[in-house]
Amino acid sequence: MGKDTILQDVEKWFFENDDFADTMEKFARENCDVFEADGGSSGEQKLEYTKVYGDFKTLFEKQLEGYITSQGVKVEEFYELAQQEVARCPDGDTPFKWIIATSDYEVFLQMMQDEKKKKLASS
Repeated sequence: MGKDTILQDVEKWFFENDDFADTMEKFARENCDVFEADGGSSGEQKLEYTKVYGDFKTLFEKQLEGYITSQGVKVEEFYELAQQEVARCPDGDTPFKWIIATSDYEVFLQMMQDEKKKKLASS
């Protein structure tokens, strides 16, 4: 553990940590009602989406940064190493593309729409 293995450690944590996954899924369940299951017919997005997205990013970053610091690594060091990894793979073929995508608005929007569909189907 530590700076030498933090990229691999974060990748494993991101994909395998049930507590992290549960936290993100709970957020989606609790906040999906604001979203249209089909994305909305007009193509325009509600202003509320921006607030929920901001809350999501804050929660995601808090979880990520909490894990990083628990491994004895400074958050700034992690981001520097992650940027170097992304730069090393200019075609984007890096495990961090998934972590980066999680904080991408379009990926977030799709996740919330999917959660809304799931909630509607179960009611």
